[in-house]
Amino acid sequence: MRRLDYRYHMELLFEQPVNRHHFTLRCLPGENERQRVLTEQVRIEPDYTGGFETDSFGNRCIYGRMEKPHERFLVDVTGTVQTEQNMAVRDTQMHRLGMYRYPTELTAMGASLYKIFQKASFDGESIMEQGKYIMEAVFGHFCYEPGVTQVTTTAEEAAALGRGVCQDYAHVMLALCRQRRIPCRYVAGMLVGEGASHAWVELCDKGNWIAFDPTHNCMADDRYISISYGRDAGDSPINQGDFYGTTGQRQKVCVTVEEKQDSFV
Repeated sequence: MRRLDYRYHMELLFEQPVNRHHFTLRCLPGENERQRVLTEQVRIEPDYTGGFETDSFGNRCIYGRMEKPHERFLVDVTGTVQTEQNMAVRDTQMHRLGMYRYPTELTAMGASLYKIFQKASFDGESIMEQGKYIMEAVFGHFCYEPGVTQVTTTAEEAAALGRGVCQDYAHVMLALCRQRRIPCRYVAGMLVGEGASHAWVELCDKGNWIAFDPTHNCMADDRYISISYGRDAGDSPINQGDFYGTTGQRQKVCVTVEEKQDSFV
């Protein structure tokens, strides 16, 4: 097991004051067989009215509103999570698996995706084996390049480019797995050594969620901290909200995950 110290820091800077700002944040690690939250501190500025809730996908959320004018929105979450090497998480709501079997708007199949799908070998019968074949096919197809895709880029568009970031790798893998009718979900989280949030994929095999990281072509292990789940990135945005005001905005995000020196067992 490992103990990981993490920090998720986000600032929204508005060019002009905004008000009646409503937000939902998904930046809090959850608990399961793979991870346990040991400590947690949350700082949000300016002052807000709200609280904590769980969404329909089981993600921990902070929701709130800020009525007064403000030009800056700050979120700073720090804590320590204990993670396990165990790659499987038991699903306690198997009746909802159906929604993870079929394409979404962001993961619908197209000509470029079918080309990748046809190159993937499916000699293995198990979900684990099929997942590895698909992950390797996605990794082999892509060149990691920030700035060429957006949060709204679909799996088909990313596949046609052959370039993108972790969200694109994950969406393409989801599309290919769903073509095989394998239940799979998008995972947003953090990873040791990364300077930003990360995304990967989980496949459900006999009630157990198994984590694959197509961006690094490996199984997600105890260096990963999961934050939220969904059918795709659209179900689990870290920051979601609206406000009154006509203005531009700039967002700054910094994520750090460091292993405690005495944590590895």
